[in-house]
Amino acid sequence: MAVRVFFIQIIMHLFSPHRAAVVRACVLACLTAATCSVHAHGNHTHGHGTVRMQADGTLLTAEFDLPLESLLGFDHPPQGADQLTVLRALRERLKQPERFIAPTAGAQCVVTASQVSPELTDQGPEIENLRLRLSYRCEQPDELQSISFTAFEGHPGLKQLRLQWKGPKGRKTVTVRPRFPAVVF
Repeated sequence: MAVRVFFIQIIMHLFSPHRAAVVRACVLACLTAATCSVHAHGNHTHGHGTVRMQADGTLLTAEFDLPLESLLGFDHPPQGADQLTVLRALRERLKQPERFIAPTAGAQCVVTASQVSPELTDQGPEIENLRLRLSYRCEQPDELQSISFTAFEGHPGLKQLRLQWKGPKGRKTVTVRPRFPAVVF
């Protein structure tokens, strides 16, 4: 607190009241711009992803937000044939929703839609996070007792998923890790 008062006194001493107000406004504008920039890029902690899931009647949706580095092992455009092969393999895995989640078999869930953004091209990612949205229709929604997160199997760089769940029995937020990659409801 004393340091803050000291700096305020220095600003007041060095600048006229008008200049001090301008300096304070500029500092506030810079801090606001920096905060907005951080929020615009989203959360980007290597190895840590998030997934929002909702069960509503027969509809089950999952929205993943995953650091690209956790899926590829790099977060820059591919450099060389090996990294290009890794990128192409990820594109193929993204076409297979069962490589990311597996609802309880008894619920008889069938994928109805899958969306990836942004699209991954051979020129490589210029992004930090990948978003994957999966939609399922479950014939026996009452049998949806658990979800296995199979994403850990093909992506060793993925260390944890922060799950936000909303279903008929309420809401739940849990952290899922490779050691225990399933959530029971």
